[in-house]
Amino acid sequence: MTGSNTAPRALRWMAIVPLVLVVWGATTAAGRNARRAFFASLRIARPQSVTVNVPAFSGPTGSHRLQDAVADMLADSVHVAREAPDTTVHDVAAAARLAGFVPALITARADTPLVSVLGARSITMRVNHAQLVAVLAEAGLSSAAAPATVDGTTLTIDTPAGIGMQYGHCPVVEGQTLTNQIAQRPPASTDTGDCVVVEQRPVVAAQVPPGLDMQLLAGVAVEVAGMSPNQERDFQSAFPWAASLALTMPRFIRSYEMTRVNGAPAMLLNTAGRRGPNYELLWTAGGRAFTLTGYGNSADAARLAASIR
Repeated sequence: MTGSNTAPRALRWMAIVPLVLVVWGATTAAGRNARRAFFASLRIARPQSVTVNVPAFSGPTGSHRLQDAVADMLADSVHVAREAPDTTVHDVAAAARLAGFVPALITARADTPLVSVLGARSITMRVNHAQLVAVLAEAGLSSAAAPATVDGTTLTIDTPAGIGMQYGHCPVVEGQTLTNQIAQRPPASTDTGDCVVVEQRPVVAAQVPPGLDMQLLAGVAVEVAGMSPNQERDFQSAFPWAASLALTMPRFIRSYEMTRVNGAPAMLLNTAGRRGPNYELLWTAGGRAFTLTGYGNSADAARLAASIR
């Protein structure tokens, strides 16, 4: 009889002890501290959430331009003084005439690319100091980075025309520009493994009010685009703000690694998923921001980028 009572009693204690621990952890200071320490020991560091109202990042045709994120941090509204459409042209020479510079080509590819001129853009905004302070506070940054003197001042960002070149069998979406096809991750076709798109654009020019830290704001914009704080720090080390504000970011970032392209720091973003593209390689050279996007193996990215001349 004694043995038959021992097992049920043990089971009852097994049920009671966790309940006692939960109550102790919830009702006593020592318990709460112990609970926090326990979960902290298990927790993997997570990116700090930065919530900013950025319509250009959330809409169905959002382009993921970092400059749009910066604009929405600073101002209630943005005046688009100029936004030229992307235009498909016959060849590289025609693109050079329209864009005002001769593009570098992927010499590792023998096929002829489909060439587009990426439209120039100019935006102006009036800085709202209270809004900027609120955004910085939510990002865990000091309001000292936003002096009151910037309130009501005007920021203008001029983005020069760029050139995009599409190699191989790439997905085609009716009515979308080349840039938006990449940003929106179009449905994969039966044969897209050889698809590579390289975009190059001179860095932006801007009229910046004194006291406005554009490098800091570019870093917050990168986190809004989906990067973790660690990714953001690496990105900031490789890209000055004038280059980063010329870039268009992918919608999804699974992982990344820092690398180099012809001696310049670069960031390889792995975006592989159920639908392409699979990777995006970013770097700057000669006053231009480059983006190499591919639907094949990301291991090919560095080789292809190194061949750009």
